[in-house]
Amino acid sequence: MKLDQEQLNFVLESAILAPSADNHHRIRFQFVDNTIRVYYTQAELPPQGGYKQVLALLSLGAVSENLTIAASRFGIGTETVLSPDPTQPDLIMQIRLKADQAEVDPLWPCIPLRHTNRRVHFRGPRMTDAERSELDAARTYPACQLVWLDEPIRRRQALRLMRQAETERFHNRILHEELFSAIRFDVGWHRACSEGLPPGALGVEPPLRAFFALLRHWPIMRLANLLGAHHMLGWRACDLPCRLAPHLGLLTVKNTDNQSVFDAGRSFQRLWLAATSQGRVLQPMPASALYALDGARAEGIPAKLQYDLAEGWKSSLGGAIPLMLFRIGFAKPSLVVTGRREASDYVDTGL
Repeated sequence: MKLDQEQLNFVLESAILAPSADNHHRIRFQFVDNTIRVYYTQAELPPQGGYKQVLALLSLGAVSENLTIAASRFGIGTETVLSPDPTQPDLIMQIRLKADQAEVDPLWPCIPLRHTNRRVHFRGPRMTDAERSELDAARTYPACQLVWLDEPIRRRQALRLMRQAETERFHNRILHEELFSAIRFDVGWHRACSEGLPPGALGVEPPLRAFFALLRHWPIMRLANLLGAHHMLGWRACDLPCRLAPHLGLLTVKNTDNQSVFDAGRSFQRLWLAATSQGRVLQPMPASALYALDGARAEGIPAKLQYDLAEGWKSSLGGAIPLMLFRIGFAKPSLVVTGRREASDYVDTGL
């Protein structure tokens, strides 16, 4: 059994529905001899050890997992190899399709339903032990562990670190540019877009939208910071929504080699789809973990902030390395969600 063209289109469409930090997949698919080759459209991954490489690998892991789950719908198994050919750094992964070697993964219907929800208030009820076990079981790759930060003392520790990181995103010119460059203000507040982040998906309250849009200009942001705007925005971006959320979770790894981070991306996508199957919504909030990485200083993170975050997580987690924080609960669907380009746009001629 092989995938026909319609099935192959379904698999690739599912793959590109995976999340990415800025809603921009930098990949191309090529199909050769029942193998899907995935090429990175930039020359190579960002430098080793930095948060930009981690974000890229997490997204690639999610792409791979979506593809695997979607292929299982047709009884097709997959064998994924990361960076299979050192002489081709842009060949980021190779996925071999295996006929009649997979049970249907029950998560496949959740792939198009999964979206980031940034509403301020996530409500309960809290998860039962069985529901929590479902999410933990969804994390099928041993390279990472799932930690719940629901105990008051652990949540307070996490929120302190999250506030530090989120505040810096509005205070540091490099991070400010990185944040606002991904937002597509040109589409307005009521429409989606196929790449980048539509403003309407950000959860900004209508009375604050004009002010928020002005802050994309660094001179205005810098002036507002003299009045403490960065502290207010840091509190609004993470502290308030996380205090209101029923659950705060964290995915950790033992080390940040490429395979471990890639597998963490696969695990996080499965966890997110499992939460979606429960009717819950999720918002990734990884800044405080990513800015604590050793290579973050070379990417614009102030040395003191990187040190403080790294030491703060170390005191809380010991030897585990935090990669992805998220809040989870119930909420109304977002009125605007990110879109995607057509799957055919990601396919090289000859597929």
